[in-house]
Amino acid sequence: MATLFILTVDMMTGGDGPVAFLYGGVILLLGPLGRRFTVAVGIALAALACTAFCGGHIAVHDLHNSEAALFAVTLLVIGTATLLSIWNQTWRTTLAELARTLELSHDTVIINDQKDLILYWNDGAEILYGWSRQEAVGRSCQELLRTEFPEAEVWRALELRGQWSGDIVRTRRDGNRLILATRWVLRRDVDGRQVGVIESSADLTEQRRADLLIKASEQRYREIFDSAGFAIWESDWTEAIRISCLSRPTEINLRDWLAGNPEIVNAVLASATICNANEAAAILWGAASREALVGLNWNCLFMDCAIEPLARMITALDEGATRVECEVQARALDDRVLDLVLRISVSSADAPWSNLLIMAADVTERNDARRRAEHAHAERAHEARVSMLGQLASSIAHEVNQPLTAIINYGKSAKRFLDRPEPDLRELDVCLEKILSNSTRASDVVARVRGLARKTSPETTPLNLVELIDETIGLIQREAQSHSVTIVRPRSSSIPTIFGDRVQIQQVLINLIMNSIQAMAGTTARSRELRIDMRATAPKFVEVSITDCGGGFPAEREGRIFEPFFSTKAEGMGLGLPICRSIVESHGGSIQARNNSLNGSVVTFTLPCSNQPHSAAAVATIS
Repeated sequence: MATLFILTVDMMTGGDGPVAFLYGGVILLLGPLGRRFTVAVGIALAALACTAFCGGHIAVHDLHNSEAALFAVTLLVIGTATLLSIWNQTWRTTLAELARTLELSHDTVIINDQKDLILYWNDGAEILYGWSRQEAVGRSCQELLRTEFPEAEVWRALELRGQWSGDIVRTRRDGNRLILATRWVLRRDVDGRQVGVIESSADLTEQRRADLLIKASEQRYREIFDSAGFAIWESDWTEAIRISCLSRPTEINLRDWLAGNPEIVNAVLASATICNANEAAAILWGAASREALVGLNWNCLFMDCAIEPLARMITALDEGATRVECEVQARALDDRVLDLVLRISVSSADAPWSNLLIMAADVTERNDARRRAEHAHAERAHEARVSMLGQLASSIAHEVNQPLTAIINYGKSAKRFLDRPEPDLRELDVCLEKILSNSTRASDVVARVRGLARKTSPETTPLNLVELIDETIGLIQREAQSHSVTIVRPRSSSIPTIFGDRVQIQQVLINLIMNSIQAMAGTTARSRELRIDMRATAPKFVEVSITDCGGGFPAEREGRIFEPFFSTKAEGMGLGLPICRSIVESHGGSIQARNNSLNGSVVTFTLPCSNQPHSAAAVATIS
């Protein structure tokens, strides 16, 4: 309607009056309806202005220069008004988007005037502080939030730089205190006067609480690290892992490659340095102080025999293990030889291998005590064997006398064959063969007895258990006959080879068989039979059972027969069965004893037949 009125007046005045300038007002009034609409209105109004101008000046001779200039100014006004309207719309849109961004921000945005009264309070402030916009706007920000901040420093920074950043403390509506990282910007009017402050703040409360927890955790770790009663040190293996990775051919397994190249292990250890250590580590390594250990490499601390277990440790870490244990031998800075159990842990928070935590337990005294105990056990086992040989003296004498008697008889026969006018060389050859075979037999008996009697270090070798039992029966046969005991050993097939120390396993067999023979000494109501059975059991074990028909174990003492110094015989010392148990268990087997369901007792022991031999060094179980 307004446009139509302006057009009518414009045409009545010939298009050369100031009424045409009102077209610009129409454009500005309609500007908020949209950019495209504004452009369309501008074009339409320009067309109307042209229509009005042309309608008032039909004859060309009536057109004056001033009127044409006025018409041009009218078009300029319409164009300028259109552009200003579009620019205004753009700024309004931008400001609306900025305002929306402030509302959507998780940070708090507050605008205060010069008197600290709140003019603007965004959604983030509502959520964080607990007051709605209606409740906050118009109130003093300081009184509402009880802000704690360095006031003098803040205003000085605002005066000098127009902004300030730092931490402040405020109180929520529910009374909880908040730690905020804030940024304040000074507001000024067109004349440069201060009119207030715009602030943006982020909640750091949980982050600061987490920082305090981390700091407390680090402090506890440091206190534990420093005050631990065992050696702990931190080591940087970054260069070490680089060497191991770059030097290894890609087609070769790391474990096999390190095993065949100990110089690479030495290079890896030489590049692994100690970064930190506690006092216990300094004492362990014989250093003047913990600082003296910093910078030392592993290669100067560990002996050559530690290369293999350390290579296994490197392989395990390379395969992704986060904790590895190994026992190694090391040399302290004061030349003491140390047996150490190392526990290596990889920190997941740092770069790979950049911070390895090593805990070391000194087991030197424990290993020395173990070696002394093993030596004492070997001494007792030897004494038991010698004592056992004393009990077998008559059997041994019989075993030796038989071949000696045969040698004498065959020697006399050979002499008679030689005394004939025509010596019988064939018979003489037979006699000499018999003499040699019986000499070998006597020599074997003596060798077996010497093997049982001598002191030797345990030696694990593959053993044919069937042959060993037959040999043992040969030594004991005379003793069994003197007690009217019949030894029965059913022929066993498919008995695997076992691994163990020949002398120790034979000692177990002799001890158990002799116990069974002696247990049947008072048996008169039935025949005295001793049975030895063997069979392969799963997984990869051989079981030997020795069954007698004696009086068995007293029911109330059946569970104590393997205790040291416990014996069911009046003259017994109670060491035989405990020694048997320690020998069997040191070989990786087990031993059990029970009463037979009918009469007598059964002693059963197992020995491994795997391809990995067990150490035959018995761990002492007798104090």
